[in-house]
Amino acid sequence: MANLFADLRYAWKTWRKSPAFIAVSILSLALGIGANTAIFTLINALTLRDLSVRQPKQLVHLSLIMHTGSAAPFSYPVFQELERGQRVFTGMFGLTFTMKSNVEVNGALFQDDVNAVTGNFYSELGVAPLLGRLLEPDDVSMHSGATSQVAVIGYEFWRNRLGGDPAIAGKQIRIEGQPFTVVGVTRKWFAGMATGEAAGVTIPVTAAALISHIVPSLDNRSFLWLQLVGRLRDGVTIEQARSQLQTFWPSVLAATLPAVDVGERRQQFLSMGLQVAPAANGVDSEMRSYFARPLYVLMGIVGLILLVTCVNLANLMLARAAARSHEMSVRVALGASRWRLARQLLTESLLLSVAGALLGLVFAEWASRALVGFMTQSFLTPLTLDLHPDSRVLALTAFATILTAALCGFAPAWRASGENPAAVLQRNARSLGGATGRLGKFLIVTQIALSLVLLLTAGLLVRSFEKLRAVTPGFERDTVLALTLNPKPGGYKNFQRNNYYAQLAARVLALSGVRSAALTDITPGSGPGWKQPVFPMSVPTGDNSGVTADVADITPGFFQTLGMNFVHGRDFEWTDDEHHPLVVILTGRLARQLFGSGDAIGQRVRIGTQPSYQNLEVAGVVNDARLFDPRDANTPVIYVAELQEPDYAKTQFLLVRASRNPEALANSVARQIDSLGHEYALGGVTLAQVAGQALIEEHVTAMLSAFFGILALLLASVGLYGLMSYAVTCRTREIGVRVAVGAQQRDVLRMIVRETLVLALIGIAVGIHCALVATRLIASMLFGISRTDPASIASVAALLSVVGLLAGYLPARRAARIDPMRALRNE
Repeated sequence: MANLFADLRYAWKTWRKSPAFIAVSILSLALGIGANTAIFTLINALTLRDLSVRQPKQLVHLSLIMHTGSAAPFSYPVFQELERGQRVFTGMFGLTFTMKSNVEVNGALFQDDVNAVTGNFYSELGVAPLLGRLLEPDDVSMHSGATSQVAVIGYEFWRNRLGGDPAIAGKQIRIEGQPFTVVGVTRKWFAGMATGEAAGVTIPVTAAALISHIVPSLDNRSFLWLQLVGRLRDGVTIEQARSQLQTFWPSVLAATLPAVDVGERRQQFLSMGLQVAPAANGVDSEMRSYFARPLYVLMGIVGLILLVTCVNLANLMLARAAARSHEMSVRVALGASRWRLARQLLTESLLLSVAGALLGLVFAEWASRALVGFMTQSFLTPLTLDLHPDSRVLALTAFATILTAALCGFAPAWRASGENPAAVLQRNARSLGGATGRLGKFLIVTQIALSLVLLLTAGLLVRSFEKLRAVTPGFERDTVLALTLNPKPGGYKNFQRNNYYAQLAARVLALSGVRSAALTDITPGSGPGWKQPVFPMSVPTGDNSGVTADVADITPGFFQTLGMNFVHGRDFEWTDDEHHPLVVILTGRLARQLFGSGDAIGQRVRIGTQPSYQNLEVAGVVNDARLFDPRDANTPVIYVAELQEPDYAKTQFLLVRASRNPEALANSVARQIDSLGHEYALGGVTLAQVAGQALIEEHVTAMLSAFFGILALLLASVGLYGLMSYAVTCRTREIGVRVAVGAQQRDVLRMIVRETLVLALIGIAVGIHCALVATRLIASMLFGISRTDPASIASVAALLSVVGLLAGYLPARRAARIDPMRALRNE
């Protein structure tokens, strides 16, 4: 320890002699380590960190596996049968998907996330309230046929909507016009079972039907809406739980078979499987599905950035160590061992890394929060993520610190321990550094190769994003306004849906500047749709040769609003309601897949096994468009007449096409919606803006990778220039002799530039081979461009060649102007 403290004191003294070098080194390390810590903090919070509940490792998530292979939630009767027959859980609880609902607080109406849960939700998770109490089993029990209307509010909702009122327990809020009594507030960072997506309000599962016109009664066997989670008993493994549940799973399905399911639908229901998966870090959330992949890609990029930083500093510290050769040799002559010298240099490197890591933690704290804000700027409700560094984050930072110290300190330590002190002491000051040496040249080549990998990756991701953003979708985006429709509290009571839609469309069309309008259950360009198999009616039931297509419910005027063209047939009309034959419209690709080159008009199709989607007549065929996934131009779509499904309202969006400046119409359209008394509008964005929000994953990845690529280029430029400048300084005598014996300035210039350019070209050649391997990891993320795109590779190679040329030219020009007499006199 005494030697360590001595090394640290000596390192501090050497720092005071070169403050500029130390400042640049610490800032570089802070950027490298801080970027890694910031990205890993997000990955940890989203995908790795366990839930802040009691013994999260005991939690398992149950899912239905449909005949298509996709996962689905459960009906309430299935939950009851599973709970009754299981022997492996201390308890099971259910929770719904988040419901966007109207919440009224002190007369102010707004939308927020509402969840419905079973009465043992909080007790099984083992969480305690911040204020009041949490939901209990008695809150879910039906007392004398009455539903318990109590609510627990989340910490952020309590702070932002209720001003952090400490006496909130016992007060009322209204959800969809229904009064609910607040009984408690959850603690900060509690987000239930969905990482980052905390519900503003949580109510008993028995009260869900009061606030949603979609949720039926609890005994409905067809409606799949409950996520199920169980807590394993002590000593029970997940494999044992899976085995026990599978033993009585067929009897659960048989006991809960919906009465309306007959024939093929009956067989599909009885063939559903049961999946049991660990849930220590929650169930899959929207945030996790959005950003897990790009964050892992960025983690790889910032890891390379840190490596480039280490190589850059190793280069500079190697040059600095060469300048201290005389000092090190004197210490050896006085009895210091070579290990003692290496330890001194490694200690200095470690001190630099620790200082950089401490500053990097501060940077990471700010950067991680800024990234969350940028990624979720289009989200309706704020994200609840605990970004405080835990042991996993601190362990990564410590590992990066030690690795950085080793990588930065190894080269100078190895050089110092390998020199002959007698030979060094016989040399004079001007010749101590010599040339860059093999190790220095190796580091230059490595730095350029790593920089090329980063720049090519960034270039491919940026070009891919630009191509994706510039794609022609097949429908109008710039002049079409999309408004989200939300029911007013009680707005769907005595609701004449078809009359309302016709009246709303007529009022909007009467506004000045409106060319057309339509209602739909999709927002074009916003993401995946509802996929179902489509069959010609001539295909027998049970045949699985159908074409998977996206289903869209629309009203008349949809295609005119989007500027889509009919290939054959007609559009929907306002008379296409439940009293007329069921009709659909196909995209051209779907029509060809179902009927070949024959005429699709008048043909009949069915969608899946839904009873209301059988024996549908094809009324028209429209052009193909990238209506859901902008990456896929060939996605088949089948359009269903919304007016022919009168049971419940499905449309969520009003599309309005304007003559010009569609956003200026938002307020006047919203007033027309409000005046009818059933719904109100949120949003008011163009479809071009919707498309931009849908590409947030690609935008974040491209922007950050470009930033880090530029940073890598800057580090490579500074490192290469610094080392070549130092090498030229150390060769002053040699260059002076060359000039004295007749070398011209252009000869000196050519010599230095050639040496630099050769190193750059070797690094580029190595980097191209490494990049071709590394870009395989992002191949699936690219659109409209190959990972081996020659133009991108050539551009990056040319850029690094120019950087190498400039890095060598500036020191070379200074060397070419050396006065030989002054150089030899100084020597």
